Amino acid sequence: MIRIFILCISFLILPFANAGDAQGGLLSNVHVMKNGALLVSSSGARTDVPGCVNYSTRFVIDGTTEAGRVQISGLLAMYMGGKTVNIIGTGACDAGYSSEEINYFHAVD
Repeated sequence: MIRIFILCISFLILPFANAGDAQGGLLSNVHVMKNGALLVSSSGARTDVPGCVNYSTRFVIDGTTEAGRVQISGLLAMYMGGKTVNIIGTGACDAGYSSEEINYFHAVD
């Protein structure tokens, strides 16, 4: 029984095991691509960079979804406001551009 419990917990944790983040950074190099993707770099201290990433400071948001568009508007507001931002990635580069997708983010100040 305990083995089944541990196995179930490991499947819940596994998708987030390699998710990277950037803590306490300013946003820069904002690029809006013709397919709706937004690329952004962070000066924050980067940890747990997934193997699919070629640019360790850069993240991507898929703007073709409603959730992605909401994330883009929030991120652009923080960028224009000069906010310090913590970014937590998904651990995946499915949106392309050899950049980790953003899971969530929040302003530090």
